[in-house]
Amino acid sequence: MKKEEKKGYISATEVNQFLYCPYQWYYIKKYGLEYINNLREPSEREEQFVNFKRGIDYHEKYYKDIVKLRYKRYAIAFGIVFLILLILFVMRYVR
Repeated sequence: MKKEEKKGYISATEVNQFLYCPYQWYYIKKYGLEYINNLREPSEREEQFVNFKRGIDYHEKYYKDIVKLRYKRYAIAFGIVFLILLILFVMRYVR
């Protein structure tokens, strides 16, 4: 039996998991994190966990999209700073 189940409390981590994805929280509570992580292996997937597989795919795609967006923001910020420095350099030495 898990530590949380003995106490009868829901931890802040569990609340955060539930707010992020209620399905993820449900599967972890029902089957346990170790069993869920074993489902990621192709040989261990069962037909009843098709929705779970879709959830994993969704979250992996979501994470990749977030990383791409972060790099785009860094590239744009770097480009703006570079253009400002270039304009200042040109204005200083063109006079």
